[in-house]
Amino acid sequence: MNILRDCSDPRSIIVGRTGVGKTALIKQLNNGEEHVAEISPDDLALTYISNSTILKFLINIGVNLDIFFKLLWKHVLAVEIIKLRFKICDENGKNIFFQFIEDKFKEDKEKQAIDYLKKWGDKFWEETESRVREVTTKLEQEITGEFSSGIQIANLALKGVSSVEEEQKKEIINRAQQVVNKVQIRQLSQILELLDKILDDPQKKYFVTIDRLDEKWVDDRFRYRLVRALIETLRDFRKVRNAKIIIAIRLDLIERVFRLTRDVGFQEEKYESLYLQIGWDKKQLCKVLDARINSLIKHQYTKKSISHEYILPKKIKNRRSIDYIFDRTMMRPRDVILFFNACINEADGKPNITETMVLRAEGEYGRGRLKSLFDEWGADYANLKLFVELLKSRPRKFLYKEVSLNYFADFCLDIAVQTVAEKDSLYRDAFDVADDKLSAGDFKKKLFLIFHLVGLVYLKIEAFDKLISSLSGRRSISSAEITDDTEVSIHPMFWRVLGIKG
Repeated sequence: MNILRDCSDPRSIIVGRTGVGKTALIKQLNNGEEHVAEISPDDLALTYISNSTILKFLINIGVNLDIFFKLLWKHVLAVEIIKLRFKICDENGKNIFFQFIEDKFKEDKEKQAIDYLKKWGDKFWEETESRVREVTTKLEQEITGEFSSGIQIANLALKGVSSVEEEQKKEIINRAQQVVNKVQIRQLSQILELLDKILDDPQKKYFVTIDRLDEKWVDDRFRYRLVRALIETLRDFRKVRNAKIIIAIRLDLIERVFRLTRDVGFQEEKYESLYLQIGWDKKQLCKVLDARINSLIKHQYTKKSISHEYILPKKIKNRRSIDYIFDRTMMRPRDVILFFNACINEADGKPNITETMVLRAEGEYGRGRLKSLFDEWGADYANLKLFVELLKSRPRKFLYKEVSLNYFADFCLDIAVQTVAEKDSLYRDAFDVADDKLSAGDFKKKLFLIFHLVGLVYLKIEAFDKLISSLSGRRSISSAEITDDTEVSIHPMFWRVLGIKG
């Protein structure tokens, strides 16, 4: 938490998978600091952007909107901090703010920044959604204005890219890109410099927090570009010494964002200094579990503080009980507590938990965790539940080649004939395999990489390697690294619910 509170520390992107405590850190900061603005992606009216016929047309035809997305984030975040600093919530607050900055700042660059703020001043105290709509509408108007004679951009946008001839397409891209590139980035850069001068008291820190970026808050065509622009904006905000923008995000989403938005000369390592990796070790999780035990049991059975060793059996299947439990978690407090709660339910009021109780609790716990896994990844893989059937009743460890291509192709055919509520990328790929439009081998690799990504399996790439977990923070595995002899190991959390042999 001290790292997040320190505005001089560049780490401002809280990275970790669901359940490790990203949101808890955000909430702790929101509740513990005096000057905090909390932004939810759902409140940004970004669906307005993704529903814009003109912007969708520009993206589909090949116009790069990254500069506009950065403008949008800088605008929204700068205004949020100004509102915090001057407590702007009405016309009077706005007038006090402008009087202050006009009296204090007289240089040309400062005046240009003030002019920009005045331009948008009427919207200062309104919801963030209004500002997003206004900035977006202005770009749409400038684009349509550029094509007011000759090419009718609005009509073409309604018809779609397929209606545009190649020569016309080049002209549209060239002219529209010029309009996008002329957005007021320079003035916004001056605003950040002005903001740094306004926030001149090092004892007063200002924070803006953004959570839930992992959820499907906008169409993916826009989401990855918007997240990339936000991450770049965080770097730009480093020049504002007494303010900090903090976001929480899954590592796999960052990797996907950079992979899908990569351009010439892009260097991902430039952003790693912004990451605050969240993880838990066994000692920390033991403390969490002991705190839970004391809150439930201490006052009923003893006045002394007790630990897990007091109520858990010494061994479960010849393994230390706490290690047996940890093996069946993703090393997150949520998993440990839920497993323990299931054990308490089996104990039914008894002061000690036996090995039999733990084993009975494991089945119910595993079912709940698998369901939560489907929920956690539902925005990306809505039909993951159908594909997990591929792992049922298998050995705990098996070689990748043991799932034969013929068997896998038949499995895809079974999926393709099912009726699903949403045709996600997994379903579409299975359908393409069944329709001979995609090789079973290519999709099989993709599917096992997804199983690895979500935590269903570990992978062992080389005979001398350790089993690799996506939870370890290691870089993601590429399809080229998977061979017939890759060892697949199913996560112990799911052994019971998937009927794993062994």
